[in-house]
Amino acid sequence: MTRTLGLCAAVLAAAIADPLVECASNAGWFGPGNFTDRSNLDVGPVFALGIATLALYLVRRARVLAARGSSPRAAISFVPAIFALQLLTLFGMESTEQLILHGHLLGPQIWLGGPVPFSLAIHAAACVTVSLWMARSTRRLAQTTLRVLRLFEAIARLAVAAASSVTRRPAAQRCFNQLAPTLCRIGERAPPVLQN
Repeated sequence: MTRTLGLCAAVLAAAIADPLVECASNAGWFGPGNFTDRSNLDVGPVFALGIATLALYLVRRARVLAARGSSPRAAISFVPAIFALQLLTLFGMESTEQLILHGHLLGPQIWLGGPVPFSLAIHAAACVTVSLWMARSTRRLAQTTLRVLRLFEAIARLAVAAASSVTRRPAAQRCFNQLAPTLCRIGERAPPVLQN
């Protein structure tokens, strides 16, 4: 697993685990304490950022990843670093949200969204799940990215070929304003019936 994939895993895991912890906290599972800012406005942009970073990485490295893939065993060694990046991402997204909504930070542990042990456990589970999923899916994601890129390339070639092809002029339209002369006499009687 590369650094960029680790960063994508950290950002996506933070965006997935944060609403889970905050929903449990807002539902009162941890008692009457104030553990959250009661807002999830930061989750959508952070999730979109994670997906966009992953897509850009796959576009850049699709050929190498499709040939080589990524091992789930190798991903396990990156989990501590990914978890640290995930907590850093969580702190950044929650602090930014609090500053935008309230104008100041609400407290030293509000960014966790719940009691420290529960919040860290949920975030760790999300970290391991997302990291292993990305390690197992890297080759398939890269192959799919290559197919999509080939499709875009075919569409672009077709558009260029259609624009540069010489268009044939339509066949000359025949005008039927003048009647064509016919070899017949009108007004005569029909030929007599043959008699035996």
